[in-house]
Amino acid sequence: MRKHHLYAVKLSINETLFSRPLRETKTHFFNAITTSGIFLKKYNSLWNFIDITKDTIDGRNIIAGRILRGKDEGTNVVDITDVKIKRNNVKNVASWSNFIFDFATEIIIFEERAGKISKNQFIEVFKQMVEINAPELGELKYEFLPAAENLKDELRKLKVINYARFQLIPANWDDDDDFNELDQELKNLGASEATHEYKAKGTGLNPESRLIKKPVNMSLAGYGHFDVRGTDHDGVNRQVISKQELLFESVQSGDDIIEDFTRNYLSFLRKAIDQHLGASEHE
Repeated sequence: MRKHHLYAVKLSINETLFSRPLRETKTHFFNAITTSGIFLKKYNSLWNFIDITKDTIDGRNIIAGRILRGKDEGTNVVDITDVKIKRNNVKNVASWSNFIFDFATEIIIFEERAGKISKNQFIEVFKQMVEINAPELGELKYEFLPAAENLKDELRKLKVINYARFQLIPANWDDDDDFNELDQELKNLGASEATHEYKAKGTGLNPESRLIKKPVNMSLAGYGHFDVRGTDHDGVNRQVISKQELLFESVQSGDDIIEDFTRNYLSFLRKAIDQHLGASEHE
């Protein structure tokens, strides 16, 4: 047993979103993740998928597995001939991070391994390997799911909002539906990315405006991120940056058996999915 530090990421089809039906494109995720082909070279290391298992839990189709990293490392050894410490180089020292991928929402739950595989290294490698293994998906986008309740509390503390900046992508929601009216307009426009920036003086921006609420909700669902600035009720300057408040959880779990960490990651997966889906329901 050891402690696993978990994060949640929303992966999104972006480049090919408008060129073919979403349901059709999403089927390529399975082959992308279950393919252990040529090792990816990145961060002075070799990377691949290993121990991949497909399962259905609580009616959800998931893939559980690991990302493997092989990196040359130096280590101290005892030279028994000269009775001294000698530095040896060991090739492809193995480390790994466990993950669960939910097909319906394209949400990944994974562990960060301190000093071995950082959260940013994991998701960059995961994204790139999927793109290589399934070129039909095109270029993907991703967002770490933020800590929604913390961000809502911080936004409520702002009495005056002087500045708001939102970076958004169109939602991978449903072939027959849109996340909200803003998402619909992004798709009508044919935009793969959008940046909205608003400034105001005096009484500031209206926090109840759809131009504030809808991009906030899209960000909470994993379709963007934001930077909002203003002053609180005491006149103190405050800044709320969604990328600095991430959804996170630590769990105790075994590591040798896929079923062990899968079972112990499930509650965090459900929490991430509930936030993702709930952000649209609260429109």
